[in-house]
Amino acid sequence: MASDRIPYSGFAFAYDDMMQNVDYKRWVNYMIDLFEHYDVKPERVLDLACGTGSIAVPLASMGYEVTGIDRAKEMIEVGESKARRQQVAVEWKVGDMRRFKVDRPFDAVLCLYDSINYALDYEELNSVIKRVHDALEPDGLFIFDITTERNIVEHFHLQTFAENRGDYSYVWKNIYAKYDKICRTELTFFLRKEGGLFERHVEMHLQKIFEMNELKKALKDNGFQYLSAFEAWSFARPTRNADRINITARKVVT
Repeated sequence: MASDRIPYSGFAFAYDDMMQNVDYKRWVNYMIDLFEHYDVKPERVLDLACGTGSIAVPLASMGYEVTGIDRAKEMIEVGESKARRQQVAVEWKVGDMRRFKVDRPFDAVLCLYDSINYALDYEELNSVIKRVHDALEPDGLFIFDITTERNIVEHFHLQTFAENRGDYSYVWKNIYAKYDKICRTELTFFLRKEGGLFERHVEMHLQKIFEMNELKKALKDNGFQYLSAFEAWSFARPTRNADRINITARKVVT
């Protein structure tokens, strides 16, 4: 059995194929709407935990100067190929959102598709937000989203998803523990090799559910003004049935 140590490293080759149902265009448009809502016109944008660049590449095509950072170099490599095909310029870097550094500050930092939930405790969350603060210009925006406990319990807890896609098959098992608020996902891939044999790869994904008071405290403690929490892709206050919450904060000028 081959086991990948970093989440999304072995997943990268199939990620875009498996995520065809995700409306990234809607996500990009929502980021633009949030910029307009807060009357900002960022030029330099950092897409943190950028994955295969499904947000970074469209933003770059719209004229933003975009950098994408992800800890899985395999995801970055897919993003690079995507940018080349679409003939857009994105700066790509391999880096962990808990420890990254940048050479020049950005006007906005995005961290989308529940990437923040990969911080597994308050200390890691605090580290991410501190690094984001350091990466922003004064008054810069930090926009991120979180998955909710309801979403995990209703749609993933004790659920197994499996599919055969021809050149690969996967089994996706999930279990959520309320005592530590962590969803544990075992993702097993079977990759077709030459001769028709399959090679097995396993990844473990851990995601932490954070309460709003924890997020607000971490933002405040690291020099941010909390601006809003909206139900995803809207400007409505989150309800108890929200599956995803989008949060925006501004770096405080000192």
